[in-house]
Amino acid sequence: METDYIMETNFIIVTERLYLVRPSQEYLTDLHSLHSDPRTNIYNPAGPHQSIEETEEMLKSWIEHWFKYRFGYALMIEKASGQMVGMCGLTYKTMLGETYLNLAYRLNPEHARKGFTKEACLAIIEYVKEDIQVNHQILVRTKKDNFPSIMTAQSLGFEKISSYNNYEEMGDIYLFE
Repeated sequence: METDYIMETNFIIVTERLYLVRPSQEYLTDLHSLHSDPRTNIYNPAGPHQSIEETEEMLKSWIEHWFKYRFGYALMIEKASGQMVGMCGLTYKTMLGETYLNLAYRLNPEHARKGFTKEACLAIIEYVKEDIQVNHQILVRTKKDNFPSIMTAQSLGFEKISSYNNYEEMGDIYLFE
């Protein structure tokens, strides 16, 4: 059974409805589908991935972050189906000379509005703070008109700090925990 394999090879966290697993090459096709889908990249200035090689380079950087820091982006695997429904996680980000943890999430549109992102993000944040014991302030960077992302961040307790607006690109806003 695939979920048994997941748990044995790269399992990190179990939530009520999800397995959160470290990224690995076996999920390359699923990750490419997620990151090449125009619906999941509406607010991404770089746009959807144009090739599997682009996704593979991203995956390599995710795996390197895990090896170096013992945390990073995780894949959301729905327990009931064994399908990858999205990704979320924390990586280091430096802004204005300060080190933060950047919370990122992306969800397959077919699984939107079911609470998967919030469930996964809460678990990842707890894992990094409690198990890995990294306590940098967490931020979410999104676009000012990305209302689903803003609502998710606010439901997690993040608040907008307007002094950071447009820091990296025009239209960016930042929410901090």
